[in-house]
Amino acid sequence: MQYDIKTMTKAEIEDFLSQQKMGFLSLTDGETPYAIPLAYFYEDGCIYITIRPEGRKMVYIKSNKNACFAVCWVPEGFGMQKRNYISVICDGVLEQVTVPEDLRKAVRAGEKHMGMPEGTWNGILEKTLLNPEASSFWKIKVKAFGGKQV
Repeated sequence: MQYDIKTMTKAEIEDFLSQQKMGFLSLTDGETPYAIPLAYFYEDGCIYITIRPEGRKMVYIKSNKNACFAVCWVPEGFGMQKRNYISVICDGVLEQVTVPEDLRKAVRAGEKHMGMPEGTWNGILEKTLLNPEASSFWKIKVKAFGGKQV
């Protein structure tokens, strides 16, 4: 069976990333790969995620901030009858969001992306602003991405 695989344009990729809400963060400690599903939002060429300050993710991030983030979509009923899908792979570097204005921007963008009224995350924002260096907000500055659509 022949598939029509289309390479997505930058605009199509950005539109797709702006619409989806879940992806897979892939990390390595230099020896072992590790991938985790995470909620995210996309804004201005960056993928924003939240990461707790403990656990395996942080061990990997402390040894290597390079990251790959993959997002895919498959239709309901995917399989023999439906074989179309979309996948986007983003490469970049993880950076903790600690600057107060950047934190405010990230929180507002997150609320909007998740369909929440502005101010829904005010409690989280206020708590984070008390100690920005302990922020659980991170961003991946996307250096390169590619997407395929079948």
